[in-house]
Amino acid sequence: MLRRAASISTKKCTTARLAVSKWPHNLRHSLPTSSLHVFPSRLIERSPYHTLKSAACFSSVPHLLEIKESKNDGNKHSVDYTPAASHAALKSLGDEKLKIQQERAERASRKKELSRRRILAEELMQIFATNDECFNETLQELNVNKKWGSDSGLTEYRQFYLDSLQSFGVLLSEGDDNENTLAEIGLNSASAVHILEQFAMGGFSDNARALSKKYRKMATMMKTEEELNSTLEQLRKKHEQRLQKLKVETERLEIMKAEKSSERDKHIASLGQKVKGVKDVLPLLKASGENNYTTELDKLEEELTKALSQVAELSQDKSVDNDFEFKRAKAEATNLTNRVNALESEISRLKWPITQDEFQSITENVMRIVPQCAPSLAKFITNRHDDFDRYRQLEMHTDLTSPHEWYPHSRLDKRKITFHAGPTNSGKTYNALQRLKQAEKGMYLAPLRLLAAETYESLTAEGIYTDLLTGQEQRKVPFSTHRSSTVELACIEEDYDVVVIDEIQMLSDDFRGFAWTRALLGVRSKEIHVCGGAEAIDIVKKLTAMCGDEFQLHQYKRFSDLKVLSQSFAKSSTAKGSYARVEPGDCVVAFSRNDIFAIKREIEELTPYKCCVIYGALPPHVRSEQARRFNDPNSGYDILVASDAIGMGLNLSIKRIIFNSMFKNNGENIVQLDHSAVKQIAGRAGRRNSPYPHGECTTRDPNDMAHLRKCMRTEIKPLKKAGLIPTPSHIAQFNQHLEEYGSSKKIELHQTLRKFSEMATLKGAFFLCRKRSIEIVSHWLKDINMTPLEKFAICMSPVNESCPKSRRVLLRYVEKYSSGKTPGIHSSMRPKPAKSFEHLSDLCSVHHQLELFLWLQNKLPSNAVEVVRAVTLKERTIDMINNGLFNAEKLSLRHDYISKDENVKRKWAEERRDEGHDG
Repeated sequence: MLRRAASISTKKCTTARLAVSKWPHNLRHSLPTSSLHVFPSRLIERSPYHTLKSAACFSSVPHLLEIKESKNDGNKHSVDYTPAASHAALKSLGDEKLKIQQERAERASRKKELSRRRILAEELMQIFATNDECFNETLQELNVNKKWGSDSGLTEYRQFYLDSLQSFGVLLSEGDDNENTLAEIGLNSASAVHILEQFAMGGFSDNARALSKKYRKMATMMKTEEELNSTLEQLRKKHEQRLQKLKVETERLEIMKAEKSSERDKHIASLGQKVKGVKDVLPLLKASGENNYTTELDKLEEELTKALSQVAELSQDKSVDNDFEFKRAKAEATNLTNRVNALESEISRLKWPITQDEFQSITENVMRIVPQCAPSLAKFITNRHDDFDRYRQLEMHTDLTSPHEWYPHSRLDKRKITFHAGPTNSGKTYNALQRLKQAEKGMYLAPLRLLAAETYESLTAEGIYTDLLTGQEQRKVPFSTHRSSTVELACIEEDYDVVVIDEIQMLSDDFRGFAWTRALLGVRSKEIHVCGGAEAIDIVKKLTAMCGDEFQLHQYKRFSDLKVLSQSFAKSSTAKGSYARVEPGDCVVAFSRNDIFAIKREIEELTPYKCCVIYGALPPHVRSEQARRFNDPNSGYDILVASDAIGMGLNLSIKRIIFNSMFKNNGENIVQLDHSAVKQIAGRAGRRNSPYPHGECTTRDPNDMAHLRKCMRTEIKPLKKAGLIPTPSHIAQFNQHLEEYGSSKKIELHQTLRKFSEMATLKGAFFLCRKRSIEIVSHWLKDINMTPLEKFAICMSPVNESCPKSRRVLLRYVEKYSSGKTPGIHSSMRPKPAKSFEHLSDLCSVHHQLELFLWLQNKLPSNAVEVVRAVTLKERTIDMINNGLFNAEKLSLRHDYISKDENVKRKWAEERRDEGHDG
């Protein structure tokens, strides 16, 4: 057998050599070449280690110490395989195997370490993604002066941050293989490992994923608990206030009940005296004769019946038990109690995944890591996102934090701003206008066209050449020195000696406030007089300091006191015919057109007086004419029925303001009048140099008296913010950069404005006006072939976004103008005489459409003939409206203002209860 093994054929030897040639280099040379003849090829092909073991076995056989093969293709092969050679091969094999095992162990260890680092890095980045402090510190490193949770326009920055965290975590975990990348952001492999190890020391060495998940859940729960506790604290304070209010209302109700009971007792006593008197008189009446007896008995019976009815009315009077203020206070207190209990229960159900101490320890550890990572993370974000710098450029054009710098010419000289602060009927505007008349060149900026026209006529009457400019009308006088306009048309390109800005408190108006802010910051005048309520003193002073101007304050008081009457106009909320007691000089304030005309009709049917009406939808000229008739003692119109449109812009000789209701629909929902609106309207009563210098105010509904008294006692809160709108240059530059940032695709104006609103940076004293209105109108214009600046100018038009007819007028005009055609008057804009109150409303709508058409003609002039036609139709519409008001009693109307007011109050209470309001 051994001889056969020693004489392997040449063919098998070749096969064995081929098999050995596939072994590793160090093992292939560890055996003598001739020894391959000893082993079968199938053994050699198995593995080098099995072959060497077999060689060791064979070497222990004595007669195999020397084996020689004679011939093989003429070549002689000898075997010199000794035990020493075999042991050397085995030793080399053992060393190699040990080395391979060590390499495997090292690879496994490194793989485990890399896996551990990867997990640590992933969980650290997960915590960073939910940690606002890390985000805010990274923003500071990026020179972005904003903070998450307090500033808007951070969505894109947050996206940059979140998109980079995962890659940054991979970079930290594989630091050894990314030395160059780490060096670019100020790190190296050692510092990357140090960051992860520091994170692991916070308890993340073992089971990092589970602990990180618990920590993040705990952080979310703690934030939720903090918000709930804050809400709970506010609710508790409000609850205490409402309980106190309920106590006050309960005491007031008890007093009212006592008064009602006392009054009823007095009536009963009076009735008893009358009955006693009748008993005493009856014998005398019987003796006086039949006729006189019957007549006197009838009189006595009438008096007794009247007295009995009064007692019955007092006994059945449930106005005390149904007192609105008491019921509301009770409902609010009950609602708040339920909400406080629900919140306390919700907080008590929170179960923490880890202890507070563990959470605090982990948080402190993470916050030690944040300063080490934030600078490198900021550099990584900048390097990773090529469009980051372009976004920063884009954001620069949405910075609205310094609007005073938009008017560099106005900053060249130090201006003197004098604030005339006071309530209505205090003479503040009169004194400012007196200074305007003395100036060589001046400008008056009015909140309404009526006031601009009134001042224009006043200045012209005194021989001062004055221009009148409003959105719909322009009267330019040659060699004029003065200008009277609405505040939106304030001129900031010319220098003036004196400028008067009226009703400055309007700078906080959500819709028009930007016009007052622009006028105050931008007009070029040595002397600026602003008139308005004392609530605007702080904000005007702040804007003055921002501009570096001088501020001076003049405060005024009413010429006469405004008295709140002790009783309401009606005895109960449902009493009808209460307006039969109106007197000349009275003004009834209602908040819907149907209410106004129903009250007007009731007064004219129950009294000898005729009524004027004023409400917001009426054209300014019609309102002015109605005010003139009411003020004229010889016109035959002694009563005024109006909406809150009388609160500004009209000088009226009112003796007494009667609020028909304290609730109105603001276009979206029902609201209760706040103290500012109540004071503005009530302040119209009593006017110096009029037949009624002393003013009074009251309500129709006795349940509204408490709110009226509260509003009149309450001081108006100081205004904190002024409205802004970006300039056309802002929008143009932003649109250009937005297209460069996104793509070459053209971006429509409504998309630009929406993105601008999202990114706009506003701080401190400013807010954006008309966001929704401008976005709606710009969306209408998306298919119009006009420049963004032209579209933006049209967005400032006086269009009614909720009126389809107004929208059609606007779109018809701009479509024809942009296509080179002449915009004309549409047939639907021709007025027709009013035969009903609906027709009267249609006439007001036609007037608004014609004014919009004239406004567009001023902005985008096309044809003077169409302007003349529009003016003619406008005047005809005004005449038809006046005729409709004059003949209002002939128009059909079915409306009960009392039941309407009850429904409004009930709906308001239900809405507040459903929405969880408590104030």
